[in-house]
Amino acid sequence: APVPSKDVIARSAGLAAAFRAKGLPVVLVNVTGGAPGRNEAPQRGEQPPADWADLVADLDAQDSDIRVTKQTWGAFYGTDLDSQLRRRGITQVVLTGIATSIGVESTAR
Repeated sequence: APVPSKDVIARSAGLAAAFRAKGLPVVLVNVTGGAPGRNEAPQRGEQPPADWADLVADLDAQDSDIRVTKQTWGAFYGTDLDSQLRRRGITQVVLTGIATSIGVESTAR
């Protein structure tokens, strides 16, 4: 069954806080519009609000967090996430997020 966004955010924030408390890295991913130079049909309807790509304040982003801005469904494609994890010797990840059937699943693949 679907889980309300507020519950996903609260659980994700708790998980991030627990990782930070153990000295483990936290990666925060946001998504922006399409990649520069892409030609797509204009979207119908209203434009998203100016702050739609901002990280949710409840996540309590820290300066030590790894931040990734993606422009596609997965957080690895077209970003430096893979190299950031490899540089730190990270071989296992825990994923959480709102769009589990899109962004989270695409990142896991």
